[in-house]
Amino acid sequence: MHTAKIDLTLEPAGRRIAFSKEMLEVAHLFRRVGGEASPWTRLAVNTRSPYLDTDAFALGTQLEYYVQHETQHGDEEARSHVVSTTVA
Repeated sequence: MHTAKIDLTLEPAGRRIAFSKEMLEVAHLFRRVGGEASPWTRLAVNTRSPYLDTDAFALGTQLEYYVQHETQHGDEEARSHVVSTTVA
């Protein structure tokens, strides 16, 4: 399994998450709100890059993201490292 590329950029409209995706790969985006004690939730299913997360959060909230690639058959093929930011 290889590591997928991911990049987080802060924009006025929200958080822009860009990631690598091969033509036939399925990409799922996950987000965790509030740090390690919180669960990961799937934010987007079979999404395209870039993804703009426009959900509003209180100042000081920690947000983390990762992308998981699957084959067309549902087998996990790659996973990115975690990128994070704190709402300011």
